[in-house]
Amino acid sequence: MTRVDINVSRLKYERELTRLREQQSVLHARGIFILGTPTFPVIELAVVPHHSLQVAIHAPQVGQIILPQGTIMAAKIFSLSARAFKARFDLSDYDLRAPSLEFRDLWSDARLPYATMFRALEFEQERRAHVVLLDGHPTTGNPFLCLRGVREYHEHPQHSGDEWLLYRTEMSLFSIVMSMWRTCVDLVHPVLVQQPGSVQLQWNAEEKL
Repeated sequence: MTRVDINVSRLKYERELTRLREQQSVLHARGIFILGTPTFPVIELAVVPHHSLQVAIHAPQVGQIILPQGTIMAAKIFSLSARAFKARFDLSDYDLRAPSLEFRDLWSDARLPYATMFRALEFEQERRAHVVLLDGHPTTGNPFLCLRGVREYHEHPQHSGDEWLLYRTEMSLFSIVMSMWRTCVDLVHPVLVQQPGSVQLQWNAEEKL
């Protein structure tokens, strides 16, 4: 059931789309591209991370030098990087409700399972680095970005006191897209780590306050 007159919501959708198009040079510099010809109420973006994959291996000995136990050597593989993905924003009932965000496969358009996804991190002065890409939203059951400006954040039972209406006059879809890029791409770096008997993929954060 819609809560906002569809014509009003459509006008606000067009305003946000125009703002994104006006900022395309900023978006392109960060590997973000508007896909196809957007149709109300959806705007889809291709997000192409540029951080190279780093491989870290245990190196007990280099030449004739025996290294302390647990020493790790790391090297970047520039031909491999974090996975590109599609960010699907739904602006139905905008701007009474915040934009909804889904993460999808760029080729098949299928929703990305949490186990196969990148990790998103945010820095705060007190909490330091913490994960903001979570699994199993209580309403949708899907992975969701737990950030202000995203519908799934504001409509989560744990954030009932942090309403979207407190922020909608100071936030735009462009600012939300930039927050997504910062937490999902800019701050995180994929590292393949060799462990005894296994290999693990870790997402390390680079602090940028």
